[in-house]
Amino acid sequence: MLLLVIAMAVGGAQTLRLLTVDNSLGIWFLEDNAAYQEYLAFQEEQGSDEVVIVMIPTTDALSESHLSQLKVLHEKTDSLPFVKTTFSLANAKYPIYSNKKIFYRNIYQSTRSRENIVNLLAELPALSKQLVTEDERFSFFYLQLIPANEIVNRSQIIAEIRTIIEATVNQPHISGAPILGEAFNQTIYDESIFFAVVSVVVILGLLLFLLPHWQYLPIALLSIILPVSITFGIMTSLGYSLNLISMLIPTILMIYSVSDLIHIANIFHLHRQENPQQNRLKQIKIALQKSLKPCFYTTLTTIIGYLALTLSPLPAFRIMGLFTFVGLLIAFCLVYVIAAIGFTFLNATSMTAMVKKINISSITQKINYWTTYRNSTILGLGLFVFVVGIYSLFSIEVSTNSLDLLGDGKVKDDLVTIEENLAGSIRLQLNISSTEEGALLTKEVVRKLKKFQEKLAANPLIAHPISIVNFQSFLQKRMSTLSRFSSANLEKVFQQSQEDSNTFFSLVGADLSYLAINISMKELPTKDLKLLLAAIEKDFTATFPEDNYSLKIHGFSEIFAQLNTFILQTQFRSFGVAFLLSFCILFYFIGQFKVSLLALIPNLLPLFATFIIMDFFDIYLESANAMLAPIMLGVGMDDTIHLINKFKIFQSKGLSTTESIDMALDYTGGALFSTTISLVCGFLIVGLSGVPSVSTFGVLCAFTVLAALLADACFLPAMLKRFS
Repeated sequence: MLLLVIAMAVGGAQTLRLLTVDNSLGIWFLEDNAAYQEYLAFQEEQGSDEVVIVMIPTTDALSESHLSQLKVLHEKTDSLPFVKTTFSLANAKYPIYSNKKIFYRNIYQSTRSRENIVNLLAELPALSKQLVTEDERFSFFYLQLIPANEIVNRSQIIAEIRTIIEATVNQPHISGAPILGEAFNQTIYDESIFFAVVSVVVILGLLLFLLPHWQYLPIALLSIILPVSITFGIMTSLGYSLNLISMLIPTILMIYSVSDLIHIANIFHLHRQENPQQNRLKQIKIALQKSLKPCFYTTLTTIIGYLALTLSPLPAFRIMGLFTFVGLLIAFCLVYVIAAIGFTFLNATSMTAMVKKINISSITQKINYWTTYRNSTILGLGLFVFVVGIYSLFSIEVSTNSLDLLGDGKVKDDLVTIEENLAGSIRLQLNISSTEEGALLTKEVVRKLKKFQEKLAANPLIAHPISIVNFQSFLQKRMSTLSRFSSANLEKVFQQSQEDSNTFFSLVGADLSYLAINISMKELPTKDLKLLLAAIEKDFTATFPEDNYSLKIHGFSEIFAQLNTFILQTQFRSFGVAFLLSFCILFYFIGQFKVSLLALIPNLLPLFATFIIMDFFDIYLESANAMLAPIMLGVGMDDTIHLINKFKIFQSKGLSTTESIDMALDYTGGALFSTTISLVCGFLIVGLSGVPSVSTFGVLCAFTVLAALLADACFLPAMLKRFS
């Protein structure tokens, strides 16, 4: 007892002291991933795409008072050590040509007339739309951070940025990748606390209903608190953070700990009532022995589903799989230790049930009747689910919507408002380089660049493409002499002028190794992102000869689109391993290949039923539910093992298959219904999440667990009676 108290105290203290939240890009990509490394290199060399966007309401965006306000904001933020550059109408520049060189001048100057400013903005439409709305009721301020991997405390700097902005301007709308990232982290933290509190409340209600007496409550509470405390103590001590996926670990550990404790407590209580004169230690020993084998195998099949997640190419799933696996092992061991100690303190007087229980026996008798006399109907329905499920499996689309990873609130509202007015909050940089030696800034290349940019501008998902074409067109309209330059002069002009331009947009490489087009777009699901990136590639190859020129797309969205591939790899790898290991365990447990095969089939049925639901309701396979199949395969097998365990015992006594499976369901019915209720309620807690993706995952898991009970109670007996 002393050791348990110390372990709980140390684990709790470590968790409170070291727990952090990390939902950064690094948790979705391994360090050696080529795309991830290329993205980091792009940030280092050409500027981070971590941009905070501030949409500022004003009565007149071109007024001197508002421009003065923007200048104050520049002064306060430009000096911050984590800021690379800032950009707004107050410091936006336009080019002028003089003495064979391009110079850059501020669009806004106190001596310049309002009409002149309006004309300048009208001649640079792609730029002006990113600075001021058409009705001049809003202006935009951009704050570009240094590369994300160089920022130590993101939450602190985001809080500081918010404080400065809100103290300088009234009622700003703030968004952008850094703001969304911090909002994800805060959502995860809030959701974790919410899940913990609601889980304890719901589990207490379940325990009052499912435990044989209130005296078992303290034992049950210790059984759920200790594993969570110790597991998170280990996790935080090893330097791991909480993320969108791992925030579910506490709820999952609580659910499974309660399920095992309910089995053990009910077996002990029943044995104690049947043998009231037996020595207390003898009663405890026999109860633990009776429950150990089925609980051990159910735990084994459950942890396989989570252990299989460690094969995922995504670090977030690896962390989830590893520490849920460790937590479940700890929970299984501690439940038996706590039960063995706790049962010795129970009052020796007789204990009656606290709540009138549902008559499980009458339910199991009806099920036994159906599986005997409606055997063909049940098997036919199961076959129908299999066939439709296979069709649905290939109809489910893979896509992660980043907005579904964010709970409702001001951050989400600000993002929607900004995207409605700005037409895009995400940046991508398209770098075009030559595969051959020679000048890149030729008139022919610039002509192709203009044609390519026009195709981009025609794409409804792309907004405000900006390149040297915009400034060249501006100069040619104002100074016709520029159009007579030779290619060598054009190259020399831009090379000498780069250092004077605003660094917010990268137009030409410092060594003229590439030409860049900067585009904006809205937050898109990965499915649409892949289509958009494919369309960009198609437009490029249709404009530039593929053998002579290459296109490289840089930005967070480019690698975010690759999540689809990793999600599919997670599903196939994890499910494949979980399936093979589960069958091996089932075969070892049962000892008969045919019965093992029959027992495995009902565990696939709930998954196919879930695929049908996902297809019917257009639920995508995405980052939150990518782990559903391997986990649910392990969970569904728990009921199978409990049922088959008793089936074997009764069959060994010489009873027929029908008699054995009927008596097995009668005997284990209470345990099956109790664990299903606790699991369904536990996953429905996750379904209450304010994050749409997490909520969907919880509801799907709850449905799958319920389907698993129906498959084991109805389909499995029907199969055994027909084929065994």
